[in-house]
Formats: sequence, C-alpha cells, structure tokens
Amino acid sequence: MAKKSFWPYGIVLSIVAIILACAATIIVAINNPVEMDSAYMQSHQSVDENITFIKESEARFDEKFGLKFEPEFKGLQGKFKFLLTPKNGEISSLSYEILLTRPQTNKDNKTLNASWQENELVSDSVSLKEGRWQLLLRLSDKQDTRYYKFDFNATK
Repeated sequence: MAKKSFWPYGIVLSIVAIILACAATIIVAINNPVEMDSAYMQSHQSVDENITFIKESEARFDEKFGLKFEPEFKGLQGKFKFLLTPKNGEISSLSYEILLTRPQTNKDNKTLNASWQENELVSDSVSLKEGRWQLLLRLSDKQDTRYYKFDFNATK
C-alpha cells in the first residue's frame, strides 16, 4: 500500500491563498483611495520641492510672532480663536487661510472665514459632526508664511 503525500495540495492551496489575498488587497485599495494630505495646504509634490524654503520661512515667522489656539465650543457649535502675539513690533497686514478637515477624508473640508479683532483672529461660527478633526491655519505677512495644524475631537 502506497503512502499518500499531502504536500502537493499544500503548495497548490498556498498559491491559491496568495492570489486571493492579492485580489482582496486590490479591492480594498480601490474602495479606499489615498486622498491628498493637506498638511501644508499644498500638494505633496509642491511641498517636497519647496520644503527647505517652507521651513526657513516658518522659522523667520516664529521669530516675529507667537500663536495660541483657543477653541470656544459648546457641544458641537462654536468658533475658533487664535491669539497672535508679536515678538518685536506690531501686527500689520497678515493674511490667513483656515481649513477645517477630517484626517481620514477630504469630503468634509471647510474653508472658514474669520475676522481680526485686535490681535485675535476669530473664525465664523461652525457646526461639527462628532469625531476627530484637524484645523489647518496658514498665516502670512508679506515676507514669511507659517503653517499650523491643530488636532481635536468634537464631542457633545
């Protein structure tokens, strides 16, 4: 009586399992596309090409100004305040851009309007969904630009 060997079946099953795992990986990747990371409110390519200039500009901006983030929320409604402190002089003609986003997707992105109230930049009132959010802020005087990223959780 001949002894049966099961190792050929194991090899075939392993190859089939690898093919199924590859197919599952492709399906998951298609259903969950990588979205643009907006850490510097620019494309990855632009940031990669200009990161040295961006970092130098941020360092010069930090020598001129300090920033304190103060969200004012009751539940899921409220506004964001940024207290800007000049280190050597006064604040004059700063431009800003505020982007409210969720880290896992760009579909809930909101560009916020704000107004200057002395040394405070105060956003318009916003309504949030529960969960993790990021607030991206770009402040720029005529020479230098600084990017800020604030992570927070919105809860009732």
